[in-house]
Formats: sequence, structure tokens, C-alpha cells
Amino acid sequence: MISVIAHELAELSSNPLVNAWYAGEDPTAPTEIGDLCEGLYGTGGGGGYIGQVMRDRKGRTFNLNGRRGRKFLVQWIWSPELKACAGPNALD
Repeated sequence: MISVIAHELAELSSNPLVNAWYAGEDPTAPTEIGDLCEGLYGTGGGGGYIGQVMRDRKGRTFNLNGRRGRKFLVQWIWSPELKACAGPNALD
């Protein structure tokens, strides 16, 4: 749930009108910053592989350490500065 909320908040804050910018050649088909990185959660991700993420003792994956030992798996988003997907990674 945290990943979905973060994805939508990132898109809302960077593109509140839904058509403020687009990726690719077709301005009628905008792609938002979360959609460009759909399914990427760690370094080296792509093609169905989520990327390098950590696993806890029960085998659950995460890329973000929270307070009080909580762990989260949060999708990466597009960074116009890096021109690549970027996000939290507990391994970096």
C-alpha cells in the first residue's frame, strides 16, 4: 500500500494536470514519472526483475528502512536530473 501511495503522490506533485509533460514522441499519450519505472524497486532492475533488494529473516523483500525496524518496498520513480529511475535502496 505504501508503494502505491508514494507512486501516486509523486505523480500528483510533479504533474497535477496530468498533461504537463510527456515521455516519447506522442503528446497525447503522457507517461508519468511513476509509470516510467513501473516494477523497479532496486539497482539493476528491468525486464521483470525488480532489482537488488534486501530480504528479512522471513524472506520478505524491502528497499527502505523505516522507524522502529519497519521495512518497506517502495517503487522507484523517474528522475529528470539523472534521466533514469531512482529511489530508495537499502543496499546502497
